Amino acid sequence: MTPSHHVPFDLLMERAAGTLSPAMALFVDTHVALCPLCRGQLRALEAVGGEMLERIAPVAMSAGALDRMMALIGAEAQPRPIMAATGMDFDGDPAFTRLPSVLRPVWARSRPRHDWRKVFSGVSMMDLDVPENHDGKVLLTVIEGDKGIPRHSHRGREAIIVLSGAFQDEFGRFGKGDVCFCDGAMTHKPVAEPGEICVALAVLELPVQLTGVLGFVQRVLGH
Repeated sequence: MTPSHHVPFDLLMERAAGTLSPAMALFVDTHVALCPLCRGQLRALEAVGGEMLERIAPVAMSAGALDRMMALIGAEAQPRPIMAATGMDFDGDPAFTRLPSVLRPVWARSRPRHDWRKVFSGVSMMDLDVPENHDGKVLLTVIEGDKGIPRHSHRGREAIIVLSGAFQDEFGRFGKGDVCFCDGAMTHKPVAEPGEICVALAVLELPVQLTGVLGFVQRVLGH
């Protein structure tokens, strides 16, 4: 099914121009991988950008530029087989099998350094390593059916994309490929639908602020 909630068009334009931060570029690429509509729009924008580049007069490369580029390519760390790197079979992990291909290298790079942590009943999260990321945290979140994240507001911007399953909150239903953008003016309580596990990718500028009694406890503990 085609997603109902899409990334804003200006983010597609920034992705085509190559001006997005690494974290948001990964976010947009993930949505595009799951959304034929936005994938077509991005390709059209990239084609326009390519046409504009064709009309720009070429500039001579500096001496040794090609050698330096080839040296950088050779210095790139070669991806190790996932099992060899960690001794674990990720293909058997229900979260891994739900990842679009664009996210699997990020998972493979992050998993040896980070473990799943249970943050609420039925909710687990894992940090993802995104190089040169200055947008806060990038998280993979797994929510069991009928479970959810307690009601919370946001200290900064939060972008969420559903990779599998679905959740509902005060703003509607979000299924596979759907994106949800939140800011400091929004309060919500995402709850996974019954049955299938909901797996989502989130980019958070700052930690969420819980409300009610849990929010009081959070403030007392200084989180």
